[in-house]
Amino acid sequence: MNDSPQRRLRLTWGGATDQGRVRANNQDAMYADWGLFVVADGMGGHQGGEVAANLAVRTMTRAKRDTIRELHDAVQEANKVVYETAIAQPELHGMGTTLTSLAVIREGGSRKFVALNVGDSRIYHYRNNQLTQLTDDHSYVAELMRRGELDEEAAAVHPYRNMLTRAIGVHSEVEIDEWLVDPVAGDRFLLCSDGLTNEVSDDAIAERLSIGQDPSATARELVHLANERGGRDNSTALVVDVQIDDIDGESDQGSVEHEDGGETPGVSPAEESTPEKIAATDAFELGTKSSSSYPKKQRSWLNDRVGISVATVLIASVLLIASAAMVATIGWYARDGYHVGVVANHVVIQKGRVGGLLWFNPTLEEWTEIQVAQLNDQDQRNLIAGKPLTDLAQAREFLAQLRTRLVDPDSESRGGG
Repeated sequence: MNDSPQRRLRLTWGGATDQGRVRANNQDAMYADWGLFVVADGMGGHQGGEVAANLAVRTMTRAKRDTIRELHDAVQEANKVVYETAIAQPELHGMGTTLTSLAVIREGGSRKFVALNVGDSRIYHYRNNQLTQLTDDHSYVAELMRRGELDEEAAAVHPYRNMLTRAIGVHSEVEIDEWLVDPVAGDRFLLCSDGLTNEVSDDAIAERLSIGQDPSATARELVHLANERGGRDNSTALVVDVQIDDIDGESDQGSVEHEDGGETPGVSPAEESTPEKIAATDAFELGTKSSSSYPKKQRSWLNDRVGISVATVLIASVLLIASAAMVATIGWYARDGYHVGVVANHVVIQKGRVGGLLWFNPTLEEWTEIQVAQLNDQDQRNLIAGKPLTDLAQAREFLAQLRTRLVDPDSESRGGG
């Protein structure tokens, strides 16, 4: 007979989102319910970013996620859905999204957290008064910092600080980062978009998490702070608190099944909420069954607090359709073609117009080892300004020709070829 007490993992959570002080709409999406927490930050123009973020989050919520393999498959499926939708609908060409998720699974007889990430949305882990960024940013500037080529001060003002090197829906497959974390009583997790972390420092985040407010109040404070410090982007914060209870009496070693069963409620994306409708906190329990009664299953706080009427959906649809032609035309023009340019003193191939257009920024297609110092004067002038080219094949051909003209950076003079 095993006299050791059974342990029950109890989570409470709360979230907040806001479009900020500059953006015309909110392209973030989030979900929280019964052991799955997700934040996504869409990109790709007025319509595309919203669509990509919501498609990715909805796909995650509808997939199996009892194991690490199933969670990976769910992210790959989200990537596939966004990618294929962008191909099928030209007006959504170039859309994508970040996706960061925290899930609870059973492994080896105990509950564990699985964190998965694609893009530059983040998961922070607060334990014993120490804040750790659990995820790695998949951005061009973050890659430079990891290689020691850029410090934090330079990164904060770098013109390509928002350029992602990995995102959901950009390619047919995506590489996913994974972390496994054992739950400890008192842990706090924060899932957030870069609209928060671009405005609020890690020290300020740690200070807010240390105060010990309930998750909803903490999330509201963080989003409010992001707006106070500029609010240049949509910001989303989702806080998850961990408690572990000892349970007396006999218990069943099977996985938890809530009284009423049923499917996970559908996702309620962030763009359906408003700053005035910040969700309240709910709680649920995960662990082995005990002889005491179960808590009744509660619906997702996003489902309960954020409602969209049919009329609102219809009005929004009409407005989106009315602007679709203009957005599609601008997006097609901005993303049409390639150019060879210079980023961080390296020659690169980028997709899109030189300098971007409106909200459509060029994206990094290929990085090269060619440095500016290896170019002759004329090539330097041309590439710093940006060399427009029709397609990727033409850009690669241009690079092949460029390599034949490289000069010794230590030489005192360069040809004008």
